[in-house]
This record gives sequence, structure tokens and C-alpha cells, in this order.
Amino acid sequence: MILLLSNADTELLALRTILHRLPAGFPEVRAANPATRTDAPPIDGVDAVVIRLLGGRSAWEAPFDRLRAACVEAGVPFVAVGGEATPDPEMAARSTVTTGIATEAHRYLAAGGPDNVEQLLRFVADTVLFHGFGFDPPTPVPMTGRYEWRGRSATTAAAQSSGDAPDGRPKVGVVFYRAHLLAGNTQFVDDLCAGLDAAGVEPVPVYCYSLRPERADDGTSRVPALDLLRAEGVDALVTCVLAMGSTGSGGTAATLSPDEAWDAGELAALGVPVLQAPSCNRPRVEWADDEAGLTPLDVATGVAIPEFDGRIIGPAFSFKETVDDGGTLGTPVVASRTDPDRVRRVAGLAARLARLRHTPEAGKRVAIVLSAYPTKRSRLGNAVGLDTPASTIRLLHALRDAGYRVDGIPVDGDALMAALADRLTYETPELSPEEAALAVGSLPAASYEAWFAGLPEAARAPVEAVWGPPPGSVYLDPEGTSLVFPGLDLGNVLVTIQPPRGFGSDPIGTYHAPDIPPPHHYLAFYRWLDE
Repeated sequence: MILLLSNADTELLALRTILHRLPAGFPEVRAANPATRTDAPPIDGVDAVVIRLLGGRSAWEAPFDRLRAACVEAGVPFVAVGGEATPDPEMAARSTVTTGIATEAHRYLAAGGPDNVEQLLRFVADTVLFHGFGFDPPTPVPMTGRYEWRGRSATTAAAQSSGDAPDGRPKVGVVFYRAHLLAGNTQFVDDLCAGLDAAGVEPVPVYCYSLRPERADDGTSRVPALDLLRAEGVDALVTCVLAMGSTGSGGTAATLSPDEAWDAGELAALGVPVLQAPSCNRPRVEWADDEAGLTPLDVATGVAIPEFDGRIIGPAFSFKETVDDGGTLGTPVVASRTDPDRVRRVAGLAARLARLRHTPEAGKRVAIVLSAYPTKRSRLGNAVGLDTPASTIRLLHALRDAGYRVDGIPVDGDALMAALADRLTYETPELSPEEAALAVGSLPAASYEAWFAGLPEAARAPVEAVWGPPPGSVYLDPEGTSLVFPGLDLGNVLVTIQPPRGFGSDPIGTYHAPDIPPPHHYLAFYRWLDE
């Protein structure tokens, strides 16, 4: 029996796909994931152990040492390799086979993919256990390349080969880890590409080992995946990989010192909106049942740190699901699976960003939404340590200088705030006819009610339980036929105020209460902006 241990779900998924291809009489193959174990597995009946650890020995240090000791005592060959593209000297030194065998085993696993996993097993069976099944050398898979997504039409394929998008559609790049390609864990990519196609844009999927720059001999740096996307002329990018920024000394956000800078310049140089689509490293049902949603680790790696790159954060759309209970392999197999509604959401955001890039600046419409916490005239634009009025004035001038249509910019921050304060400011739930007359815009109550009725029952019920039936009872015009909104209309730029998150005896508390749904007017405000 050959026991293969790896803390990479993708590697175990690749192993699962090739077991049926092994020849008759081949040793039994079992697997285990150190990430799911607190101790070393038993080695009764095991003839050879191969272990690969992302993060090296320190990722599973004490169990690793106990497993090695058990193998030494039982005379079971122990092949240990690291999880990076380059060999891990510490792991190689703890292997009990020759350095040449350990190095070659690493080459198979570093090359990756089902075919190389199969040849690794054959290699171990022949060179360590002295069988004669035969094996091929590792077959390298390019570190970066185009992915041919399943489901694309022949017309789309022909257009891609010519470098054009079908019917002149905008192009949206999709970047994902090469490890998923090697494991055959690409259904989530296919689903996302199909969603983009349905949203009316052309998906351009690319796999890569990393988005971090590669240093050339001449001292320059480049990111091959971004070079590919630049050559394709994408209009927006959806990335499923982690942040690329790093310091000049090669550190990361965790090691950043005050005199070092986070650098994501290559991503910015692509010149297109970048949408981060976080993944959830647990099943969808667990995510849905947890009020926090993503785990703290998922938030850090998939939301917070990518923001340093200037990425727009989208919703999580893929989840880790058990697709095989293990059976003869001996360990459950996990793969990425998507939620259709959230795929549509990611694809819709990316498609709209891509189309917006083709809209001249003079035709683009921008909303600048100021906070009002709590909702008092004296707190408009409130932000700790930031001069919001002055910042807004500078932003308005910058937009006008960039070609956006901005009319009648107030002379300074004081004039801006005075103009806003003279209109509807949400200071009280009651709305006077004079305030209604000064509203910058409105949404017909009937339109809001029709939109609200289309939401799932699970979303509507909490809102109605707290705030009553739509359209609610606050910030309606005197006739009760429209919901009205505050702000200044400056041409194609609107300066407006975010509505209250709630009312009552503790308006401040409603901002921080995760179990209080937003009022109808709050929902209607963002529906109005969208329309």
C-alpha cells in the first residue's frame, strides 16, 4: 500500500480522478489530509509513505515527526516534499529515501495535475517498492496559460482564436490558481464563465501560479497572467486569487514596516476595474447558517488584504463541498462548487463594469454618498480624522478635470454642507412638504413595491416584521405616492446622503445591530441609485 498525504485539497482531488487508471496488481493507494488530522495516521499495512505539505514541516510539525519516526521504526520508506515550486531542503533531509528519489517525487508534484500524480505513484512503486509497472518523467504544465472553459460555443472559440469578442462584446478576464486546473477543480471557473457569457460579455479565463511579479535577469519585473490579459484587451477582471501587492524587500502585508510600501502597480497598470470574487473555505450550508458569513481567515485573505491592491470586493460565490466520501481512497475529497444566484451577481457586476469602461466620461453618472451618523444636520459627512466636505470638493474638481459632467460645484466645503443642510437631511422621520419639494429625486412607491415583491420571502419577511408593508411610512411625498431622497444634482454627479439604518429610541444602535433589517426607504434609496 502507498499512503499519500497532502494538505492541498486540489492534490487529493487529482488523485481521486486517476485511481481507476492504475494497472492491475498495482499497490493499494490510500490518502489523508494532514489539515484534517491532529495526529499521524497508522501505518499498518503501509509499504511506502509520500507526504507533501504546503507550508513545509512547520505546517504539521509534531505529527510529521511522529509519522517519520514510525516509518523509520517499521522500515517503511518515507518520501517528504514541500509545497512550493522549488524543493524544500528541510523536507528532503527528513526523507528516508535517496535524495534523487525525493527530488524526483517533488518534480512530479510540483508539475502537478492528474497525469503527473499517476506517474508519481508508478515512480514510487517501481523505484521504492521495486515493481515494474513503468513510469514516464514529469510533464510540466505551463505556470500561466489560457483555460478552455467548458460550455463555450464554436462561435465563441473561433472569435477567441481571432482575438475578437463575439458581436463586439466587452471582454472580462477571469484569473484562478493553476492548482485548480491541475486538480481538475475547474467547475467553479466554468460556472463563472457561463455566467459572464449569459450576462453578455466574453469571458477570458487565465490560470496562474501567482499574481506576484517575476523578476527577470535584467532587473525588470512582469506578471505573465496580466501580460496575457493585456494582450487580450480585457475591459474588466474577476480574480479568484489572493492579493498580489508586496514590499520592495519581498515581504507581505504581515511583515510590512512603516518605511516600506505595498506595491500592486502591475495590477493598476492593467487599467481596468478589478473585481475580487472571494471563495469560502467551508460548505455553503455552514456559511449560510453563520451570521458572520465568511470566516475571519476568509475575510482576511479574500476581502481585507485584496483591498490593498485596490480591488472591488464582490460576493463569495464558491464553496468547499465534499464531493466524495472517500471510499477506497480513505479520505473525503473536497472540491469547489458554486451558488447560482451568487454567480449571477459576480457576473453581473463584472459585466456592468466592463460596459462602463466603454462609456465616455461625459456620459458616466456618479453618486457620491455621504454618511450621516447619527442622522443629524450637524453630523452630515461625519468621518473620524477626515475633512469630508473639503475632500468632496476636491473630488468634484478632479471628476470635472477628468471629463465628467459636473455643473455648479460649490465654492468650498462649507458651501457644500450648507446647501445639503438646507434640504432633507433625515434628522427626523417626519417629512415636511417643504422638504419634500426640495428632494433631488424620487422613486414611485408602486415601482418599489413591485421590486420588493420580487425578493425572496426570506429577505422580505424580516423587513416587513420590523418596518411594516412596503413602501413604509417615512420619507414619502405628501400624497404618499413616492419615496423621496436628498442631495445636490450637479449634472451627471449627485452628492447625496445615506438614509438611516433605522429609527426609534436608539437610532445609533440600529447602525450596529446585525439582526435589524434596513427600512424600506434605505432599500429604495439604493434601488433608485441603480435605476
